[in-house]
Amino acid sequence: MRSSLGQSISSIAGVQAGDVVSLRVSTPAGPTEVVGTLIAASAESLSVRRRDGSVVEVAVDAVRAGRVVPPGPARTISPDQLQAVMAAGWRAPEVVEAGPWLLRAGGGFTGRANSALVSSDPVEDLPALLAEVERWYAERGLPARLQVVAGGEPPGLLEELGRQRWQPSPPTHVMTAEAAHVIRTRPRDADVQLEPAPDDGWLGLYRIGEGGLPDIATEVLSNHPDVVFASVRENGSCIAIARAAVDGRWAGLFAVEVDPAARRRGLGAAVSLATLRWSVGRGARRAYLQVRSDNDAAVRMYSRLGFEQHHDYVYWTRP
Repeated sequence: MRSSLGQSISSIAGVQAGDVVSLRVSTPAGPTEVVGTLIAASAESLSVRRRDGSVVEVAVDAVRAGRVVPPGPARTISPDQLQAVMAAGWRAPEVVEAGPWLLRAGGGFTGRANSALVSSDPVEDLPALLAEVERWYAERGLPARLQVVAGGEPPGLLEELGRQRWQPSPPTHVMTAEAAHVIRTRPRDADVQLEPAPDDGWLGLYRIGEGGLPDIATEVLSNHPDVVFASVRENGSCIAIARAAVDGRWAGLFAVEVDPAARRRGLGAAVSLATLRWSVGRGARRAYLQVRSDNDAAVRMYSRLGFEQHHDYVYWTRP
């Protein structure tokens, strides 16, 4: 790696932007290790984003050795496997299997709890399965909706959805990280409370711009054996919230909200980190979250914490 570091990024022994690298760097104070994600390279310098979110510029001439760090389980898990983990983190009150798909219903509260989770496995009779999905949701007074991994659709599904005029939503990013790397980030000072259930203050901030929550919301949010609700309170009001659920080695981060009047104070990161530290204490070793692809501010915040995009999914709804 030493002789080729000054060349273009495409020829650094197979290294490319986004790879996690470990560099042995010579400094006036002695040798040091720089570990992080390579975000840019030139003939003179390398830009590496450390796991605490800081970016360090390393002179190529100062690098004495280096290697690419293999991706961990948070990156190598398949989309189908991760979708199943995420379904466990946000549990619908009613769940049944329909062939290789999972039908979920929760009174219409959130797409995750009111959609059929579609796997990439081939389906022998797609029209028949889609008709079964429509009947099942119609019996519950809900629109038929599918949650489908973008690029991981079962053979023929997109063509059949097109024929039946199902409508797609904008994509949602699924982001993952090794939890130990994320919790090294030092948040801004904030008094974060952790509770086993959401109170009225927490619920009042969640999805604040959507006109209040249905009665079933608390049931969906609390429908998990290992869940925590984080909040920051100020002058008697809840100004930041998050939810985390632990399933085995995975922690799911959900419902991160900050009161508009309290934004740009690092509170979203503070409640996120507090829930993930709690999750690590419960045995989690890696983390996931879901964020709308057009929510640029949230995507930037999670990236600074060390999350990387794993895959996208799309909701398809029968008109």
